[in-house]
Amino acid sequence: MQFKTKGVVLISVLLTVLLLSSIAVLIGNNYFVSFKRAQYLEFQTVSLNIFTSMESLALKKIDNELRFNSKMHAKNNALFVNVFIFETSKGLVSGKLIDTSNCFNINALVTKINNTYKPNKENIAVFKRLMVLNEVENNLIDEAIDQVLDWIDEDSNPRAFGHEDYYYSGQLNNPKEYTSGRIFLHIDEIKSLPAIRAIGWNLFDQNFCARPDNNLSINLNTISTNQVALLSSLFENLSYSDAEYIIDNIPERGN
Repeated sequence: MQFKTKGVVLISVLLTVLLLSSIAVLIGNNYFVSFKRAQYLEFQTVSLNIFTSMESLALKKIDNELRFNSKMHAKNNALFVNVFIFETSKGLVSGKLIDTSNCFNINALVTKINNTYKPNKENIAVFKRLMVLNEVENNLIDEAIDQVLDWIDEDSNPRAFGHEDYYYSGQLNNPKEYTSGRIFLHIDEIKSLPAIRAIGWNLFDQNFCARPDNNLSINLNTISTNQVALLSSLFENLSYSDAEYIIDNIPERGN
């Protein structure tokens, strides 16, 4: 009888130890998750503060530069050449300004008329020339144009080579989504379009952007040597070799 009592006591002790161990593990896990969350929030707060400070510093430098020179910004401009530094309690953060205007604004394929987006024929022609210079097939060019236009317009009527909600929300499309009915906020959004994926992302990553307007313009003084096709496509009668010559002979101080 005594041995049975000892066995019951031993089992009870083991169960108590197991229960306490489980509780300890749960408490430790919750503490670890809370600790990680606190660290992440701290990192996020510090990062946002640094980003805001860097942005303010950059805007101040731009404002000072535009005050004395608002017409021309060349490759050797101090804004683009000099690295500016922001000091924090944890170290130094460096930043550099880059002229991102030298790109094809995908939103320039439309123009806003009476609060409605309509195809911009002139800029569509530029888009076609740029695609041809990069040896993209004609059928893919037409598909890309119509799919961009359908994504931006507010109606549900697909163009000849375009797609509307029925396609993007259908069984064959993953993830399921809907056309935006607005201009693109970021160039990465066009990855949703089948024609863009068929053409290849590298071409759009190097030559395209999404600005919050419908303008198509570049800064000739800061255009790079790998954007010859972009410059050539902007002018109907400008050959690739002539565009290359122009870029190679841009003065460092600009024109």
